[in-house]
Amino acid sequence: MRFHHLAAAAAVLLLASGCTSAPGATPSSTSPSTSAPTGSASSSQPAPPSETSAGPTSGQGEGSGQGAGDPDDSGRFSYTCTSLNAVPETTFSSLAEVWASSGYLRLDSCTANYDGPQPYEPTDDEAHIIAIAAPGTDPAQGLDSYLAALGLCTRVSDDSASDIFGGSSRPLLQAASALCPKAPQGKIIALWAAGARAGDGQHVVGDGGLVPGSFHLRKTPPEGCTWSIKGPDGGQKAAGNAAEGQSGILLAEKDVLSSDKCGIWEKME
Repeated sequence: MRFHHLAAAAAVLLLASGCTSAPGATPSSTSPSTSAPTGSASSSQPAPPSETSAGPTSGQGEGSGQGAGDPDDSGRFSYTCTSLNAVPETTFSSLAEVWASSGYLRLDSCTANYDGPQPYEPTDDEAHIIAIAAPGTDPAQGLDSYLAALGLCTRVSDDSASDIFGGSSRPLLQAASALCPKAPQGKIIALWAAGARAGDGQHVVGDGGLVPGSFHLRKTPPEGCTWSIKGPDGGQKAAGNAAEGQSGILLAEKDVLSSDKCGIWEKME
């Protein structure tokens, strides 16, 4: 009996020693794993956020003021701008920089440049704008049209708006209006795109030109302003100078407005 009691006691001691040694082994095996997260694991932890923040392609469809995506986020475009103050040309990396420029109100014009990889491969948003600016053009061949639309989205002073906006085609103006409706001059571009504004030169009413209605000169023009309106048959319907132009003129479908040294015509409400 005594032998059986001694064997049982020995078994209990062995079991107790095994239980006490296991907890000691646990910290030694877990301590490396807890140090790994603060070292190698923690260094790898920021990797997923950086990847998601570096490649938020969903943001390209939202843009920062653009209607068809944000061309500035791609980093593929730059803008070379001239000023009415005769300062050296300035290069900007985004439309937002152009709009926030301290000389913003004195910018004469800006040229958009493509700095991305060749050959040019338009994004879906860019292809949409190209389709508006140059219908029927292969988007891959429409870089010039897209750059022209970007150029119109830059700040243009009143002194040069007549030449730049007035000298642009209606589709190109519509493309710029779709590209940057929230630009500082977005509402102005929309007026030109809608055929509600015109500069000097000849303008046909309808057929993608001016819309019918009453127009007047936005500002008092310098000396020498003359204008005339001819009907569809070529006969002269009206003519005048600055005074009559500021009072207002009526344009009907297929009329032709000829303007010289008068500045900007705008549709009256």
